[in-house]
Amino acid sequence: MARAASEIIAFNPMQLGKLTLQNPVCLAAASWQLDGADYERLGAIFTRTVTMEPKPGLYEEGIWQVADQTLLNATNMRTESAEILVQEYLPKLRRYGVPVFVSITAPGIPGFRKIARFLAREASDLIAGVEVYIAQPDTGNGEELSAKFVREATQAVRNELGPEAAVIVKLPPWPEHIRGLALGAQQGGATALAATNLLKALHLPDDVTATPVAGGLSGEALRPVALRCVWELAHDENITLPLIGTGGVFTANHVTDYLRCGASAVQVASGEWLEPGLSARLAAECTHLQSETISSEWKS
Repeated sequence: MARAASEIIAFNPMQLGKLTLQNPVCLAAASWQLDGADYERLGAIFTRTVTMEPKPGLYEEGIWQVADQTLLNATNMRTESAEILVQEYLPKLRRYGVPVFVSITAPGIPGFRKIARFLAREASDLIAGVEVYIAQPDTGNGEELSAKFVREATQAVRNELGPEAAVIVKLPPWPEHIRGLALGAQQGGATALAATNLLKALHLPDDVTATPVAGGLSGEALRPVALRCVWELAHDENITLPLIGTGGVFTANHVTDYLRCGASAVQVASGEWLEPGLSARLAAECTHLQSETISSEWKS
């Protein structure tokens, strides 16, 4: 479907079930010690991704700035447990008065079911919903991430949280495969889709004797790929879920780019890590986007 250069596109507030986001700018991978002004302007706060049991590893020292506004998050990053999130960190993130979504991941369907059941029991009144973080396994055994897995993982979370909860599925940055994965999420009962999570990459430290760092790329270098993923999903007539664009959002123009491609909201993660408070500032700058119309020059 092509859009003429003169076509006017209206941006409406994002609906996530019964929830309406007050702003298109959301904070993702929120710092556990989030502290600053104006975060109450955000559309929502998404936590760092947690697992049912903690996974030991690196913390901030596992994040490398590998290029201008581009980060590599090492594979062996520490992951906090859902229990610690609920008991210690969740109250700190809720104090801003905006919806809080818990980002979860697991190695398989039973793991997604277990963590969703825990959140339904311990935090259903405290959170707006969950983000199901879907990633290719780092096992080296050649498994393929399939639409069937995405559908079953989404369905497992949906069944535990109930029909009213917002379930957002965050997909890998694979433009050639993301439509199929998105359909799996939609069939599994997702409320919305987020595109995208991290792109697998490798960093070579300046010290030639140092071990290469495997991890996930985020920030500026990821944005063109993530924009293509959002565009692919927005132009598939079989996909009816609202979209959140995420990857390399640093300016109000970047927010508008994602909205022009078909997203209804964006997430800011790397930008917040590089410049604390950026998400709140962008939210203030982008308040008008919920009611404005903007000319689009996109064609397909």
